[in-house]
Amino acid sequence: MRYWLMLVAAVFSGNLAAQIVATPGLSFDVIVHEPTQAQVGPRIAAITEPNPNFPGVPGAPPFFNVYGNGKGYANELDRVNRIFYAIGGTSTHDLAVLRNDTGGDISIDFSTNVEGFTLANSRPKFDNPQAPEQSSPDPAAPQNLYCYVNGLVDPLVIPNGGTAPVFLIRTKWRQSLDTSPREYIWTFSFFDLNSGTTMFVEGDLMVPEVGGSNPAGCASNNGPHRGLWLLVGGALVAYVSRRKLLHRT
Repeated sequence: MRYWLMLVAAVFSGNLAAQIVATPGLSFDVIVHEPTQAQVGPRIAAITEPNPNFPGVPGAPPFFNVYGNGKGYANELDRVNRIFYAIGGTSTHDLAVLRNDTGGDISIDFSTNVEGFTLANSRPKFDNPQAPEQSSPDPAAPQNLYCYVNGLVDPLVIPNGGTAPVFLIRTKWRQSLDTSPREYIWTFSFFDLNSGTTMFVEGDLMVPEVGGSNPAGCASNNGPHRGLWLLVGGALVAYVSRRKLLHRT
C-alpha cells in the first residue's frame, strides 16, 4: 500500500510539473534577502502577526513584523542576488523583483488573489528519474506570500523591459533540510489581465552551505552594504551587492 501511494504521488507530481511551463521572458531580476522596512514598501511594512510567546516571555513584543530583520542571513551569503535561500532552523524573508521581457506589457490581477502570486510548484533543479528527489528541501515548510502593492486599488502594470518588486515570501524551514540536491526551482503563477492568461515565472532555490562563525540563521550584524537595492518613491534605483563567498557542492 505504501509503495502504491508513493507511486501515485510521484505520477501526480510529474503530471503537475509537466503542465507548468515557464512563460518566456519572465524572470526574477533581484531577490533581496531580509529586506528593510523601506525596501518592502508601506503595505508589507504595516502587516504584523501576533507573537505566540506573548505575554509569557518577559519583554516580548505582542506583534512581529513579517519582513525580517533587515540585516541578511550570514556573512557568507549575498544580501542581494537572484536566488531564494532555504536555511535550516530559520525563517527566511525574500523580496522578489520581477523582470518582464515577454514582448508586451503585463498587468497582474489581484481581484481573485489578493497577493497576486501563488507558489505553484517546487522541484529539484537536477533530478535522476531512477532516484527521484523530494520536491522541496522541506515540503511541509509553512509559507506566507505578501504582495508588494495594495492590489485592491489597482493592478500592477510592468511594461515590457521593465522591473518591479512584486512580493515578499516568508518560509519557516525546519532544522534539518534535504540536501541531496542543493538546488531547487520554485515556480510562481499569476494571472495577466492584458493577455487573459496565467503566467509562470521560475526562481532558483538553494540550500547554501554556510561556514564561518555564524553557520546558519540570520546575521546579527552584517555591516554596511554599499550600493544596496534602493526604493525611492516606489522607483527601482539601484541594486548592487557586495559579493560574499557562497559554498556550493
